[in-house]
Amino acid sequence: MPNSLKDIMELHWLFDMLNHIDLGLVVLDQNYKVTLWNSFMENHSGKSSSIAKDQSLFDLFPEIDKEWLQRKLDNVIALKTPIFVSWEQQPYLFAFKSYRPITGLADNMYQNITLRPLANADGTIHHVCIAVYDVTDAATHKLALSSANRQLEQLSKTDALTELHNRGSLEKALSIIFSAYQEKPTSAHSLAIVDLDYFKKINDQYGHPIGDLVLKEVAKLMSESTRRGDFVGRYGGEEFVVLLPNTSSEGAVSFCEKLRKKIEATDFKTDKGNIKITISLGVAQLTEQDVNTSSWLTRADEALYKAKTAGRNQTVC
Repeated sequence: MPNSLKDIMELHWLFDMLNHIDLGLVVLDQNYKVTLWNSFMENHSGKSSSIAKDQSLFDLFPEIDKEWLQRKLDNVIALKTPIFVSWEQQPYLFAFKSYRPITGLADNMYQNITLRPLANADGTIHHVCIAVYDVTDAATHKLALSSANRQLEQLSKTDALTELHNRGSLEKALSIIFSAYQEKPTSAHSLAIVDLDYFKKINDQYGHPIGDLVLKEVAKLMSESTRRGDFVGRYGGEEFVVLLPNTSSEGAVSFCEKLRKKIEATDFKTDKGNIKITISLGVAQLTEQDVNTSSWLTRADEALYKAKTAGRNQTVC
């Protein structure tokens, strides 16, 4: 076979491979006009090569951030080095629909982009190739994994029933406030332990599902009553903890009394009728005599015990 014919065949094969390879290939000149537009781009954009050729890329896709892409293309030509843009920096350059719009996790195709300079025989650069890689599967899997990890992390900090902070989160929050107080002991921080009065009777009379409903509703009322920056957690069973940073014992008692009266006035609606409930609260302000968070908690717990032995439905500091 003559060399010239062989060269033509190899060139034909090369163009056929470039045209049907499973990635987008776009070649732009220095004026950002399209000189090559392969079948990947045709299939996903809906724009044929005959339409795209000699057209400005920014006229074809006005939604592209023109200033951003021009700056990168100019840098490729000036520096004669490729530039890579991952989907994590920018989800996509071309807003192509995902292959799997029904079963997939993404509406649009996630893309990795490579901008590569194309050298002429004399070494000058007048064209840039944009390679578009479909990385939707990898991207969505990574995003799904990140989302799952965030949910697991949240679950590890949250009480499953009430969706309040759990005891582990409480211990961390107490440690943070305690450390801050050691650095600045002039600040006032208070802690309240809340216990539902005669809660066992509710479980015995109405059943545990109704008891769980009451716990959830009380937790909701507590969350709604706190300020931004306060900490509300479930301590265990029917006991809750409210951590009130930058709050004196007087301010904490005022907060607790408002909460106590709100819960006392609430009719908890259940499918077995309305239920009334009261709470008892013990308050302790952090002091220099507290050698650790346990002693602070113990003082609040002792105040709660006094509230319950004194007749319940009250706040003791």
